[in-house]
Amino acid sequence: METVNWNSLPSLALHQIFTHLSPESRVAASSTCKHWRTALYHPQFWHTLVLDIPAPGTSYAEVKSKVKHANKNLVTLVRDIHLAFDSRSTQCFELASSVIKALMGNQLLRNVDIELNHCELSKDEIFQYRWSIQNYFEFAILNVVQKGNIEGFSFGYFMFYYWNALIHMLSKYSCDSLQRLELAGLGPSIFNEESKTTCFNSTFDSMSSLINLKKLSLDLNSNTCKLLPALCSMSQLEILVLHVHNELDIDISDDIWADIKKYCPKLELRLTIINCHIVAKHLHTKLLRPSMPLTHLKVLFCNMMNIEVLHKLLDYRNTFQSLIWVDEQSMNPAGLLKGHWHLEPSADDIETNPLIILSWVCSKLTELVVLGYLIEPVDVCGIARLRGSNLKRYELLEEDICFHQPQSEMIYDEVILDVSNWMDTNWKPLNKINFNIKHFEPKQIFGQRCVKEDKQSNCWMLMVSTI
Repeated sequence: METVNWNSLPSLALHQIFTHLSPESRVAASSTCKHWRTALYHPQFWHTLVLDIPAPGTSYAEVKSKVKHANKNLVTLVRDIHLAFDSRSTQCFELASSVIKALMGNQLLRNVDIELNHCELSKDEIFQYRWSIQNYFEFAILNVVQKGNIEGFSFGYFMFYYWNALIHMLSKYSCDSLQRLELAGLGPSIFNEESKTTCFNSTFDSMSSLINLKKLSLDLNSNTCKLLPALCSMSQLEILVLHVHNELDIDISDDIWADIKKYCPKLELRLTIINCHIVAKHLHTKLLRPSMPLTHLKVLFCNMMNIEVLHKLLDYRNTFQSLIWVDEQSMNPAGLLKGHWHLEPSADDIETNPLIILSWVCSKLTELVVLGYLIEPVDVCGIARLRGSNLKRYELLEEDICFHQPQSEMIYDEVILDVSNWMDTNWKPLNKINFNIKHFEPKQIFGQRCVKEDKQSNCWMLMVSTI
């Protein structure tokens, strides 16, 4: 019998064998010899890479070694990369910059997602050095974007200071391919006294040229407001996500929204208010406009329930799909109990919870999450009866449901059974004992396996932290 030298298998045959192996088996097989190890690093096996760089401690040398390995063998192979790191650490910035530098040799790159795990830099004795590292980091990103054919780009939880240059680069090199753009703050970098108007007009034109965008996510501030008319050129735009963190110093007229709605017929507007009491207080008068194609509203940690906003949402009865209102400590936890309005002006003796009216009028409502506000058991059931199995997500805190009120006629088990029957699922309210309300904070949580494959997206995750 002829002896087979497995170390000398043709690369094509070895690659074919690897395609039939699971990710874990493929990694194990690649440890057989150098030839088999080389076969592992084929673009087909590394479609997506998620690289999470933690704040280094005593294991910094090991973290650095793993990042170096990824830069040499993986970063240049992937189509999609998700890079997350601790922005408070200079060492993390340096390692992240090395990853971006390695991306310059990637000819297959299509999606770049960068997440800074903290929204600000720490101001310590080496802050100036860290600032120079961030500048290098952003310029490296601009160089990567110049390679063109980018389909998706996101930079989250931290302002990209040269965002106007970024938009210009995406417009110049990826205007036909770019379908997704997600940025945090659009800061004042486009405004300088010497060429304020020229610079803004250039940025506006660059934004307008991104005609194939399907998803756009931005923080809403004065710069964003002035760029909104550019959306009228994006007829393919399907999702617009606007995050509000601070009080706006500029009003957006209803005419602007009417034009956007006219030229972007598929558009869904998803509005998120985060930790800003003053915006939540005046949301119904200062921000919401009748022509908005509003489908989703999140109000997170704003310390109040604005009943007038719930009433205003009826203006979007043909589009509205999701309401999430979450507070840990509110100024008016009984807002839903005290905020009833009359169904008819003449019906002085009939009052209805605003969430009941919302569930009744908004025919597309599929998601309702209200945490931190008291609600009657009968209203809990009423919402489920009105929405039925169309309500795909319905979350309340058990502690918020007023089972022990003298006027309450329903007990816990009756509510659970009634809601479950109407929603055609096994429903239970959340419980503070086994639920952390901080899960609603805008953070991404990654898995904890060293190597993991998502079979639906062929996504590999490489966790460089030591476990």
